Amino acid sequence: MRRTRLALGLAVLAAAAPVTWIHTSPPNPVVAPHAAIKPIPFQAQRFGSFELVGAWQIAGADSGFGGFSALITLADDRFVAGSDSGRKLVFRRPDRGSGLALLSHLGPRRKVEKANLDLESLTRDPATGTVWAGYEGKNRIVRFGPDLKVSGRVRPAAMRDWGANSGPEAFARLADGRFLVIEEGTGSWFSDKHQALVFSRDPVEDDKPLELSFVAPDGFRPVDLAPLDNGRALILFRKLEIGLPPGFGTAIGVVDIDQPSDDGILTSRVLARFAASIPQDNYEGMAVTDDPDGRHVWLISDDNFMHYQRTLLLKLSWDQRQKARE
Repeated sequence: MRRTRLALGLAVLAAAAPVTWIHTSPPNPVVAPHAAIKPIPFQAQRFGSFELVGAWQIAGADSGFGGFSALITLADDRFVAGSDSGRKLVFRRPDRGSGLALLSHLGPRRKVEKANLDLESLTRDPATGTVWAGYEGKNRIVRFGPDLKVSGRVRPAAMRDWGANSGPEAFARLADGRFLVIEEGTGSWFSDKHQALVFSRDPVEDDKPLELSFVAPDGFRPVDLAPLDNGRALILFRKLEIGLPPGFGTAIGVVDIDQPSDDGILTSRVLARFAASIPQDNYEGMAVTDDPDGRHVWLISDDNFMHYQRTLLLKLSWDQRQKARE
């Protein structure tokens, strides 16, 4: 997202890194829609209840490739990643698929302002195939049918004061049919509370969500959600770490919308914080698969359209018998 790009650029300059970078908004035309997925070396090790068991880099030649901030699963072992440029990347999971991905626009292909394209989150109803997307800039939720054509949109009144660059980054349709959306920003430098909304049904139809606050672990920001059971979800955290070169911290926790405090504050139970030994980048998208050999968590990174970052996909084995780190 744009705030991350600015912070990362400032961190690079502050660290006097010998790197020159230029960011421009990607153009609308897609001229090279295919991308390649290739395995990369990694160190197999355990982090709390997670073990890194697979790592891949996704690379595309199109100038609009990159910026992936959201990840969901489809049928037939497919994933859809959503990007900051309003595109979708569809690919088979690389531990079973062909290693190719297809980049295309999500929704109508037309030239629109960046505020209408900055897709930051995706969620899906597995029973109907309906998909919802969260967009920054205008803080809008858009609903897509199983054919990924727009079937509704809304700008919830409770989201209109959310930051233009730090809006509905974490968004999920929960297993019981409710929806949780969490603002990435906190509204001010001095607050640790992220605004959160719980919709009792489709947010395009529900105009009276429950308003809560969410407090993240120190220094982290919520960047994605993946539904578990009932009102619980995995939550992905990211933070910028100043260094030479600068990097990103990653953590995963569990949040339960039925367990707010008396004053309406949600917190999470941290399951793992990931050390620098995992392939490093800006992980912003997360999905969960239940497979014959167990449950897996998948992470995708947002390269911010920077030449020194990568689009990485990680596969984590989740042993839920292991105790959480915190």
